[in-house]
Amino acid sequence: MYAPVKEIMTDLLKYNLSSDEALLVLCITREDIRMLTTEWNLSDEDITCVMQRLDATYDQGADVSMVRGITEELMDERRAIRDVSVPACALQKIMLLAGSEMKRLYAVAEDGGGDADAFLAEEMDAMRQLQTAIDA
Repeated sequence: MYAPVKEIMTDLLKYNLSSDEALLVLCITREDIRMLTTEWNLSDEDITCVMQRLDATYDQGADVSMVRGITEELMDERRAIRDVSVPACALQKIMLLAGSEMKRLYAVAEDGGGDADAFLAEEMDAMRQLQTAIDA
């Protein structure tokens, strides 16, 4: 909302919010715009125009793409937090255990009439990918 401070404060009081309700209010002053655009040496009239255009842009609140962009960034950060590193020696132990399990499952597939060769090829590919990660 582009308006004098008193009008903005009055408008905020129209919302039926409790006193402890969180509210995001973005305030951009003429000086903020002047500082952010120093390379253009804007006149007071130019700054007013920029502020009016910002008001028109955010008339209905934050742009949907901005909200989605910020949310996607947050989700990417959360996914990055979930990534873990495993010492190579621990991964090698896991691979040894997986190798033993592969042999056991291969025998079960042979006895049960499954496609043991296809199973083994798939598992070996996974093991090669793990070994590549260890060697990197």
